[in-house]
Amino acid sequence: MSGTENNYVEIYLSYNEIEAELIKGLLEEKGISVMIRAMHISPYPINIGRFAEKRIAVPEHKIEEAKELINQAITDGFLIREEGKFKDEIHS
Repeated sequence: MSGTENNYVEIYLSYNEIEAELIKGLLEEKGISVMIRAMHISPYPINIGRFAEKRIAVPEHKIEEAKELINQAITDGFLIREEGKFKDEIHS
């Protein structure tokens, strides 16, 4: 394995745990490894604002394929995009 195969990049942010898990399942079904990073502060179950954020990361070499699959799932109605965003759509 090369270094880029182990390099995970955050591609999607969601404030909905169910949406994050659906995306994870969709991508894993297509052979793409996924990591979800929950931004809550343990041990406090705070789910407000950025504390509810779930960051979805995939291997660097799978970014484009993962984005295409997520977009297709939104188009097909498998995912209903309410609060989730691709990371490159967020303006600091």
